[in-house]
Amino acid sequence: MGSVAFTLVSFAVVITVVVFFHELGHLLVGKKLGVKAIRFSIGFGPRLFGFTWGDTEYRVSALPLGGYVKFAGDNPYEEVAPEDRGRAFLEQPPWKKGLIAFAGPAANFVLAVVLYFIVFAAPHQELAAQVGYVKPQSPAAAAGLRYGDRIVAIDGEPVDGWSSLQEKIRAKAGEPLQMTVLRAGRTETLRIVPAVHEETNPIETVRHGRIGISAVPRTAEVTVVSPDSPAGRAGMKTFDKVVRLEGEPISNWEQLADKLAQRDGPVQLEALRPKPVAAPGATLWVDQPTQFSLPAPPQPGEYGLEASDLTIFVVQPGSAAEEAGLKRADRVLRVGGVVALSWTDEVDAALKAAGTSPVQMVVRREGRELALTVRQHLREEHDDAGVLVKVPDLGALPDVNSFGDAERIWVRYGVADAARRAVVGTAGFVRAQALGIARIVTGRISSKAIGGPLMIADVARKAAEQGWRDLIVTMGAISVVLGLMNLLPVPVLDGFHVLSAAIEGVRRRPLSLRFREVANLVGIAMLIALMLFAFRNDALRWKWFE
Repeated sequence: MGSVAFTLVSFAVVITVVVFFHELGHLLVGKKLGVKAIRFSIGFGPRLFGFTWGDTEYRVSALPLGGYVKFAGDNPYEEVAPEDRGRAFLEQPPWKKGLIAFAGPAANFVLAVVLYFIVFAAPHQELAAQVGYVKPQSPAAAAGLRYGDRIVAIDGEPVDGWSSLQEKIRAKAGEPLQMTVLRAGRTETLRIVPAVHEETNPIETVRHGRIGISAVPRTAEVTVVSPDSPAGRAGMKTFDKVVRLEGEPISNWEQLADKLAQRDGPVQLEALRPKPVAAPGATLWVDQPTQFSLPAPPQPGEYGLEASDLTIFVVQPGSAAEEAGLKRADRVLRVGGVVALSWTDEVDAALKAAGTSPVQMVVRREGRELALTVRQHLREEHDDAGVLVKVPDLGALPDVNSFGDAERIWVRYGVADAARRAVVGTAGFVRAQALGIARIVTGRISSKAIGGPLMIADVARKAAEQGWRDLIVTMGAISVVLGLMNLLPVPVLDGFHVLSAAIEGVRRRPLSLRFREVANLVGIAMLIALMLFAFRNDALRWKWFE
């Protein structure tokens, strides 16, 4: 009951704010243009409470699923009172009627800008612009960027945090940039050319720059290359997590790799070994402290240890991975002929490209390379829109804890910068959502992605649970979607009124009363059908309807 109440409150807050500003746009522009507003209502149906100020009654109504502004003379079947002559909506010239209709969606876009400005201008925590991991063979590795480097500027422009860094790098795909870094107390300048990377989503394919770094370092969880290596002979096992080297604390793999690279003799390591503990319906893991004495390596630094971010930690029973013969502790070397440098890039990309077709995976097991053929199974899951889709599934993953914690800093953007980010962010989201709506209409995106009040309530609840920032961002997104939906040229919606005003302006005479009657009936029927379809989609998203 508490969860239901929280969901209802979250939904009510989001919808009330978004609808309030939408109707406020109509109201303010209408009054500014000399049209009399009789009623301003949040919600439909019977009046709950309100007050009258000037010519207008302001009230909250019983059904909180929208709102409206009642202008004098907006109904052709109602006679305009003598005192309202000249101030009636339908008496106005087309440009005024078009502006009043457009003002509602415009207010939604302005609200989104204001909400995003608050998010950017308020102090908030962000990942520090510090290198936690450099991907091998990446532009960053080629330029000499290292773990621990703090990036302070790009092309002379200061970098506040990780999101600011990403923004500048993404905009420089294939173009050289100058990166200023702070390393061991000294400032250095590196020249890097971000690689051109394509990301495809249901709406579009976006090209942006990437240099191959992460703010999050890899943990000092190790993979033993071979039983015959110094680490193997010392009794170390894959997934042991090193915590000390010669008594010195080790916080991550990059730090451990640097220290081991400087040594050519025996070393003492302290590690935590994951030990499985049976539990009802699951397997739990506890860390068991262990010590190792590694003998001198054949070459400096070659103790036979690697990071575990490309090592399979779990193989699901009955999965495609199990059928192919993959096992826990297999280290993935190549997939489909592509060298595996990171799981999220090369491995995932190759598996996604293969789909359910056979693909060869080369792994290292106990020091030996094995070539296995994998044919992924199809698994059902809900995508970001809540639509149930079938996706290829390997059924094997590396340890989710193979990456550690990154440093966080407090960031607060200046007024001008926050405003710029808010406007750019809103414009980008408006564009993406407009493309998404167009693709739903043309059938390129499933109509199952359409959501109604239940979906909005669920999204609002999840955002509220994450905190005020997420709730405000979600409110801005919903405001944009509401504005765009209202701009559709569907009778009864604002977009149709804007279109009608444009047609009247060209024809230089009002549309016929019969045309309006038919259009309104068609529009109401379309909206009812859309609402029923959205409710159906919402219901199917609930587990008990799957």
